[in-house]
Amino acid sequence: MYESVKFIKLTRAGGHGEIVVNLHHIVKMKTRYPETGKGAIIWLANGVGITSTSYEVEEDLDLIMQYLSVKNIS
Repeated sequence: MYESVKFIKLTRAGGHGEIVVNLHHIVKMKTRYPETGKGAIIWLANGVGITSTSYEVEEDLDLIMQYLSVKNIS
């Protein structure tokens, strides 16, 4: 049986708290520090028009990418 994850909790960089992200709202992602591969910058759709908001988060891009794939829950 397979189930996809719809929401994840991410820690904002700089001590700005946490955000809960609907994975369907992610527009774009990139590594925050390309030289080390640590952290990520994500752009989320605002739901109206084509605008988006970017957030710097502590989690690595690889971890977020794992959530975007389908999870096997058997």
